[in-house]
Amino acid sequence: MKQLQLRHITAEQLCAFVCRQLANLFPDPDPIRADELTPYLKQTLERVQACFGNIRKPKFQSGGEPFFNYLHPDHYAMFLYLLANTAFRADKNERIAFRLYYLNKALHALDAFYDITLPETFQFMHPTGTVLGHASYGNYFCAYQNCTVGSDERGNFPSFGEGVILYAGARVIGKCAIGSNVVLGTNALVLDRDILDNKVVLCGDIRPRVIDNRREVLDRRFR
Repeated sequence: MKQLQLRHITAEQLCAFVCRQLANLFPDPDPIRADELTPYLKQTLERVQACFGNIRKPKFQSGGEPFFNYLHPDHYAMFLYLLANTAFRADKNERIAFRLYYLNKALHALDAFYDITLPETFQFMHPTGTVLGHASYGNYFCAYQNCTVGSDERGNFPSFGEGVILYAGARVIGKCAIGSNVVLGTNALVLDRDILDNKVVLCGDIRPRVIDNRREVLDRRFR
């Protein structure tokens, strides 16, 4: 895989930039220092490279090479989730992970907690107002704005196959097994039910309408 290109910033500058944002948002007596954040940055950028390298769209690649632009809010939201998750996954550093999660929430109105496990390749599309709970996420997962993935009152979370898109306002709640190559349309609600592979779920008056998916999710958003 080709090397990730950082646009307009070096890795050292990126680390300092995140620390300044954290200091502004959390002006407490115990600020996050660059030397504390640096150990997690290398692995995070490797994860960004793997993710963006599998999204062969102009927004993520140029000339066949993945690039990361910290001034692009979707890029930066994905990066902050990965940085928070890396800090937690590496050594359970919740002091840093929680602040990074909160920074992401403050900047992008995105609630993707640091201990949820998103797949290697995922995509946020202007994810303002999106909440992603502790589901099982398959590879090539894409979420737009105002989406919700959450549990029912018994604590059951959904599972997703490979290649799933949640368009604006889509909600998946409770004990749901969402298959592969599935699209949830705008404002579609799936509550405690399964969706087979290769389906499109549309918003209905009472129950969602489910029709065949005639286009590959990977072609829509990742290729």
